[in-house]
Amino acid sequence: MVALMIACAGLPSMFATACATLLALKDRKQWVWFAGLAILAGFAGLTVLNMLELWRYSVHG
Repeated sequence: MVALMIACAGLPSMFATACATLLALKDRKQWVWFAGLAILAGFAGLTVLNMLELWRYSVHG
């Protein structure tokens, strides 16, 4: 359950990072936007995990 919540919260960040990597390999300038989105999605995922108080699940079992 906890691993699924972490994976779901991190999925948008992983997707945006993959898009940025593919665009960078094709020498397109849009990769900067996707890299920014990946960072933003990473912070949003951390916020979601914080809102779900995931630390309580890991500490209290």
